[in-house]
This record gives sequence, C-alpha cells and structure tokens, in this order.
Amino acid sequence: MGFWHEFNSTRFTTGNSALTLQARGQSLADTAALTTPVGGHSYTVEVDIETAPGCESGLMLFYDPGHATGILLSPEGIGVRLANGYVPSRQGKGATRATFRVVNDRQEIDFYYRLPGQPWRKTQESAEISGMQHNVLGGFLDVRPAVYACGSGAATFRGFRYWPKAQAPA
Repeated sequence: MGFWHEFNSTRFTTGNSALTLQARGQSLADTAALTTPVGGHSYTVEVDIETAPGCESGLMLFYDPGHATGILLSPEGIGVRLANGYVPSRQGKGATRATFRVVNDRQEIDFYYRLPGQPWRKTQESAEISGMQHNVLGGFLDVRPAVYACGSGAATFRGFRYWPKAQAPA
C-alpha cells in the first residue's frame, strides 16, 4: 500500500490489527488516499471502518482525486460516491462504524455495507468504471482500491481483505 503523491509517517499508526489514519483536508480531493495495486479485472475488497466525530472515510476504487468511486462513512451517514464526486443519497445518519465491501465485476461495481450486529445491505447505487482509465482521463494510471480520511479526527481500519474474484456477501 502507498499514499497518493505523498508519504507522511506521522499520519498513521498501526497496532492491534488496525491502521489508524489521521484525517487531512476536507474531501477526497485534498487528502492523500492510501492505495494498493491489484491484478485482474474482477476482484472484491472489504474493510471495517470506524470514524471519530467530524471525520469522513471510505473504501474507494481510486484513479485520481477527481475520479474515484466507492462507499463512504461521514457524519451525514453512509453513501456511495460516484466517479464524478456526487453522493446521491445517505443512509445510517450518525453511524460511526461499518464494514464496507466493494465488488468489481469487470468494471461493474456494487457496494455493500454492514453496521455492527446487522446483516449486509446492498446500496441502491452501483457504478460502471470503464471510463476510469488513461485513454479517457490521461495520466497513465490504474484504478486501485484505496482508503482515506478527511475532515477532523481519524479513521481506524480493520480487517482489510482482498479476493481475486467478484464476491457478493452471502
């Protein structure tokens, strides 16, 4: 894993099977996401996220700060961020912890979340990301799973998992 365009070792701590990332900036556009490369055209990523008051955090498929889609947790609730930055709806206002799963099935993306003690839920929104590539956007980049934290406080990430296939929750 690596930070988008910066490395600041004072922003994160690890221990007790968790990574805590200090929030920076006010949105995905002005924070440094922590990304990881993956292979293949279909895969699943999952992580448990807990946020401090005032912090927004999420699990994204990240091309660059202006082009990322994923599921986020903020003081306004859980929402899906579409590739252009728009978040059409929110659920679970006031939630501070959730497990997120992003399923990439050949660039068709589904988002799932689970609040503590509750079953998995599929979001109403899905995404299609075939345009998130260098022939359209330039930069010779690739789409990578990423986590981020912005606003104030910090986000704690636990149980990051990757499967090299599309796998919806059972």
